[in-house]
Amino acid sequence: RKFNSISSGSRPQDLALEYLDFAQKYPPPSYLYIQLHLRWIFRDTLQPKDKDFNPQDYSDYRVRLWTFLVRPYLRSIAQYRLFVALFVKLSGGEKEDQPKSIRHLVDDVTYRAVKKAKLN
Repeated sequence: RKFNSISSGSRPQDLALEYLDFAQKYPPPSYLYIQLHLRWIFRDTLQPKDKDFNPQDYSDYRVRLWTFLVRPYLRSIAQYRLFVALFVKLSGGEKEDQPKSIRHLVDDVTYRAVKKAKLN
């Protein structure tokens, strides 16, 4: 299976899930690799460069997700999959547009569920 590049027009959630599939198959030496790669994948969406975006406004789901992604308790593939599901839930959209592999997670996922997910 070929890894999509961000320039191919992929949505960040699709690219992130594909990356997590590879990370599960070929585990990196540390969860920090996953964290950094997911920040790279989601950067344009969660930290837009438009003038209306305020990175100090925690009522904006993008600010909350961006800061949540660097929490030290996020260190498993399961938690990162739930993070992607939370992104999909908070960013809205139609159910049929949600990635099939996490569609069953999107309705019930919360920040707490991501934090408390099993680490293995």
